[in-house]
Amino acid sequence: MKTLLLVLSTALLLAGGAYGRGWLDSDQEKHPAVAAFEAFYWKLQRHDLEAAGALVVPGSEAELALTAERTIGAAGEPEVGVARGFALDLSHELDGEDSGRPVIRLQGEATVNVDPKGFVSAFGVPELHDVEARLVEDQGSWRVATYRDLRR
Repeated sequence: MKTLLLVLSTALLLAGGAYGRGWLDSDQEKHPAVAAFEAFYWKLQRHDLEAAGALVVPGSEAELALTAERTIGAAGEPEVGVARGFALDLSHELDGEDSGRPVIRLQGEATVNVDPKGFVSAFGVPELHDVEARLVEDQGSWRVATYRDLRR
């Protein structure tokens, strides 16, 4: 009986240690480019295109895409509901240079909780998106140069 108790206690201790280690690893500081993209993506999902436009590289593909979305949005209401929250699962890698400035490429998936048009819910309905972006360091901050957000 004492052996069984010792084995179970040891297993519980090891499981707790593994959980604690995972929790500490998940709390590591994000790359500044990832944090900048999160801010951009939240503004984009909330349909605050003016604020999202402040986080893009002037004259970039991202700025052109936002201008097109503003034009389409001015013609009518957005087709999708407003996001209540999101979670990003992104990987990032160095993607060369653009005019001597470092470029980071992000890719992964987003789970966006959306209130469908005409409905309000406590948590929203989850939608899966494939996300890809390139961010350029511009005068000490990261700005979005290109992005792709495809709903599955």
